[in-house]
Amino acid sequence: MFANYLKIAVRNLLRNKVYSAINIVGLAIGVASCILIFLYVQDELSYESNFSKSDRIMRVVGEAIFEGHQDNFAVTALPLQDAVREFPEAEAVTQYFSAGRQTIWYNDQSFNEEDLLFADSAFFHVFDYEMVAGNPATALSSPRQIVLTEELARKLFGSAEQAMGQVLRFSRDSYTVSGVYRDPGHSHIAASGLLSRITVDARLRDDEQGNHWLNLNYFTYVLLADKSQAAALQDQLNTLANTVVNPWIKESKLSARMNFIAQPLQDIHFDTHFQHDLTPHGNISYIYIFAAVAVFLLLIASINYMNLATARSAKRAKEVGLRKVVGANRSQIIRQFLGESVLLTLIAVLLALALVQIFIPSFNNLTEKNFSSDFFLQWEFLLLIAAIVLLVGVVAGSYPAFFLSAFKPAEVLKSDKQPKGGSAILRRALVVVQFSISLIMIIGTIVVFTQMHFLKNSDLGFNKEQVLVIDVPGGDSTLVQRLPVIKQKLLQNPNVLQVSNSYSIPAEAMNRTLMLVEQEGKMVEKTFDIMAVDYDFIPLMGVGMQAGRNFSRDIKTDEKAGVIINEAAVKWLGWADPIGKKLQLSDDGANDGNARIIGVVKDFHVSSLHSSVQPIAIVLAPESPGYLLARIAAADQASTIRFVEQQWSAFDPRHPMEYFFLDEHFDAQYRAEEKMLTVFGYFAGLTILIACLGLFGLASFTAEQRTKEIGIRKVLGSSVSGIVMLLTRDFALLVCLAIVIASPIAWYGMSKWLQDFAYRIDLSWWIFALAGASAMAIAIATVSFQAIKAAIADPVKAIRTQ
Repeated sequence: MFANYLKIAVRNLLRNKVYSAINIVGLAIGVASCILIFLYVQDELSYESNFSKSDRIMRVVGEAIFEGHQDNFAVTALPLQDAVREFPEAEAVTQYFSAGRQTIWYNDQSFNEEDLLFADSAFFHVFDYEMVAGNPATALSSPRQIVLTEELARKLFGSAEQAMGQVLRFSRDSYTVSGVYRDPGHSHIAASGLLSRITVDARLRDDEQGNHWLNLNYFTYVLLADKSQAAALQDQLNTLANTVVNPWIKESKLSARMNFIAQPLQDIHFDTHFQHDLTPHGNISYIYIFAAVAVFLLLIASINYMNLATARSAKRAKEVGLRKVVGANRSQIIRQFLGESVLLTLIAVLLALALVQIFIPSFNNLTEKNFSSDFFLQWEFLLLIAAIVLLVGVVAGSYPAFFLSAFKPAEVLKSDKQPKGGSAILRRALVVVQFSISLIMIIGTIVVFTQMHFLKNSDLGFNKEQVLVIDVPGGDSTLVQRLPVIKQKLLQNPNVLQVSNSYSIPAEAMNRTLMLVEQEGKMVEKTFDIMAVDYDFIPLMGVGMQAGRNFSRDIKTDEKAGVIINEAAVKWLGWADPIGKKLQLSDDGANDGNARIIGVVKDFHVSSLHSSVQPIAIVLAPESPGYLLARIAAADQASTIRFVEQQWSAFDPRHPMEYFFLDEHFDAQYRAEEKMLTVFGYFAGLTILIACLGLFGLASFTAEQRTKEIGIRKVLGSSVSGIVMLLTRDFALLVCLAIVIASPIAWYGMSKWLQDFAYRIDLSWWIFALAGASAMAIAIATVSFQAIKAAIADPVKAIRTQ
């Protein structure tokens, strides 16, 4: 019986080559897209799963509340570790902090590493990395030890075994390689090496400024004794905040309040609202969007099959009647047609796998992932393929199967007329669904593109173009003191227009601090984002002065007592005339309130347009390490960069020059949106393609069914254009209905997406008009091909044939 079903299924596929090809190609594109999106979604959802204790690991994050304003921090204070160790729920507690960018010397060669962490000896107990060499229990237990990733060990020493015991020199200390671990990937902890924190622990704990509850620099993790104790840990943290931390803050005469939150390790990758995290996060909204796109593509391809199968049902009416006459019951006929659907889906899936193999390198470039064909052997993938074959095969074939099996043999065998090809209303409804989905994706693509264009071309309040940014290594006081020397050397080149240095730049996290400011004759606490810059930073960046003046080399008090704020700070503080207002720059009494506002700059964006401009205080620190900035001419840019590299090499031969351009660095904040735009664009195009394949088949069927009518109309004098209009009108009306349905849905969805941006476009009418016109043009072009073919056919032949 099965062999007979298979033989009939293959025969029907070969007999209807055009319709089979349309269904197979449409399903293959839909399934291939679904597989690629599945890979991306699975990859994003697998973060932290390589740690066997991940369900017991909690990160403790901070919530600071000041004047009703709440800031969430991924980092906490040094004393937290000792306090949490006393909790009965804590099996182990570990803290690490960033070592910043470090220059490492080995065999008279130097290189820069940015992803080094200072970690304590409990790190490998909490996070069970696979050790390639060394003992995880002792690898970080002694001063001046370093544990490398297997990748870095191979890069430096050839193998993990050869790395053991080797000595790496840093600016301040030398470290001995005590272990090598395999980077598991898919973790928010992206470190190329771990330095033993005990090396600097004594200095950190003796530092009164560093060792207090508001010095937030440390990432704190708790390994629970049992995963059910998360709520109990949160209660303990609440008690700690209320009985220890906040009373200490009050005694320090500060009005801030601190809370702690126990964050599950597996939630970190998609939790984006914590400041000072070291690695970029995923966006769970985009995961939902991509998953919806995969479902839409499969749905549209399945609709194609249902539409074409029911439309072609008239051709198989007598076959069904004969089978019933010779004894076939309805369930057997249903199984036969479902079998045909599953077979067609299986062929489409095999073609889809070939397409995935071809396009996976391009998909890797698009998503910045590293997928390979190894996933073909994963049980999750095999389960997905089986589910697609059965689900799509059965769902797409169900309606045609039940519809065809309901034919009565007496009616279809006795009548000269063929039954109608299924419900025309249903087919039209399915076409509307297809084009509604396509239009939603087209509108989404246009909105994302328009918003991205707006973001990249908005006035940021400063000029980000042609600014070369050079990392200045920290920890070398002589290097910092000699910065004026290289600045003068660079300005000798006429293509180097301006030079400056600063501790922070736009698109980098600002340091936020408490200040005492003058309001109504008394000093009150306020929080500011701080930028430490030199004399030339404001003119180099092209930031406009709204009032007062810039820092001046001729006024010696500027360095210790001059502060410039932005317009947002003036508005926030409610000052009518801010020039001359008093500030106290630190909470330890420094400056005794003698600092003064000397100028107000116009608002400029130091972060992406996701957020609004915050109050900023700019202080003068001419020798602050961080970044060296050079605005260079656009002409002969390559030779200018070579000149800068030569000067840097002569200035600091020990540290290789690392640089980037400010505009690229700033625009990198929108990488997730750019990725979404590209994915939306590709898959919106595929959605339209699949829908048009189905529309092409339906148009062909419609023209075939109306052959006699078209012949009579031509004999009676109808023109080719009139017949084309006749055949395309119904489809155009369906697209119009799809536009009406899709527009409010797309408007709602994209309005929600735009709410993530403090500065955004308006959803203007032209976006929906453009999407609708595009869909209409594509649909009419698709239908017109078959309509014109039918309209120019010989009418006599058509009437005779009928």
